[in-house]
Amino acid sequence: MTPQAKKCHIIPPDELRCVWMSAGILSYQLCDRQFDCDHCPVDAAMRKRYPRREEASAHIETAREVLRSDRMYSRKHCWAKVIHENIIRVGIEPGLGAALLDPKEIVLPAENQRIGRGQASLWIVMEGGTLPVESPVNGIVRDTNPQLSEKPYLLRSQPLDHGWVYDMEVVEDAAERRDLLTSDQAEAKFASDQAQFSHLLSGALEQGRPEVGVTMADGGLRLQGIADMVGPVRYFSLLRKVFG
Repeated sequence: MTPQAKKCHIIPPDELRCVWMSAGILSYQLCDRQFDCDHCPVDAAMRKRYPRREEASAHIETAREVLRSDRMYSRKHCWAKVIHENIIRVGIEPGLGAALLDPKEIVLPAENQRIGRGQASLWIVMEGGTLPVESPVNGIVRDTNPQLSEKPYLLRSQPLDHGWVYDMEVVEDAAERRDLLTSDQAEAKFASDQAQFSHLLSGALEQGRPEVGVTMADGGLRLQGIADMVGPVRYFSLLRKVFG
């Protein structure tokens, strides 16, 4: 028997795979509806088990902490807290921390580096790209958080405490910090940004089937989470559009 004769195609070449099969969740399911998922009973049944599109982005709220009144906040999602005279500790606010999902690496500024307000002072490396974060004040970096190099997840899990980023000696007077927000003011601003991010994520999920990489059918891992469903690059582009 020739090698060609031994080949057996389980899925005929002209058949369409169901999006749930492509995602590695169903082992075998062909599509006879031309990907009209909105009217498909299989899709309806699966979405009872897995997050619905309109609920998918709600995970952002679950990990979000309440903003604290002992610090000020920038419109670019950083917090600034006075810890000594002329020394301010800087970190990111919980909403942005929750949206990071799984930061791979944190690139910190160099000690004694002078950074201007609005200048990139921190870079968060994710699977889909690198997110720069702007400094909320003018100053000189005097210390950085040594834990972030080995535990970048602290930026997500404890953004107001152990996930702080750097300490800065401020070189501006209080009048130049008037554009910083109180916790109450920041709450409204950040809630608006989160609503926009949730809306964009829901729209991305509505556009079509999820991007597929290594799946269960290939012997790989099951796709997990919203970033997997929309694809890490797409997720990052939406994250940067709102929080960048």
